[in-house]
Amino acid sequence: MSFEKMQIRDFVEKVADKSPTPGGGAVSAIVACLAAALNEMVAQLTLGREDYAEWHAEMERVTEEMEEIRHVLLELADADAEAFDEVMNAYKLPKETEEEKEKRRKCIQEALKRAAHVPYEICRCCRDIVKAAHVVAKWGNVNAISDAVSAAEMAYGAFQSAKANVLINLKSIKDETFVENMRHELRTFTGEVEGALEDVRQIAKQRAAIEL
Repeated sequence: MSFEKMQIRDFVEKVADKSPTPGGGAVSAIVACLAAALNEMVAQLTLGREDYAEWHAEMERVTEEMEEIRHVLLELADADAEAFDEVMNAYKLPKETEEEKEKRRKCIQEALKRAAHVPYEICRCCRDIVKAAHVVAKWGNVNAISDAVSAAEMAYGAFQSAKANVLINLKSIKDETFVENMRHELRTFTGEVEGALEDVRQIAKQRAAIEL
């Protein structure tokens, strides 16, 4: 079942039960999706105000970007659960003969790479959400600045969650080039996310005396 089509209560119950999916990756995607929606809301509230007219084009850009990211994240939530199932199925493959062992090994490695790639893409989305929160916090409707802060903080939490899911899979991947490239990208993402989040916090302090 697609998580997009589930009621919120049903999704929460599904997370809470003993099944390993949906897990941290899928949940981080949903949280990030909500963060993107908050950015979109602040942008929409800014577009409705003539006193912010000089920033309308930027708010329209944010609105379009966040809408697209929301759709991507909903797909990634499903993909994360599917990737985990693929890993589990790969580990269950027969290993009686050398040929079976080799086939199983290759399938496991391929499945682990996908299981790392999906939350990596969630991390990428979270980075873009925090950056967009910086824009709407700085130039958006000041009456909704706490929602911009919420978007940034939620996206940061989702980023950390998705990052943990990348790293746990990288530990079992034998392809050193793949692992190092992904670790490098994650380090870059982390710097960008943390920088943008700190900017949002400082802007909130300056514009609305919100100090976290």
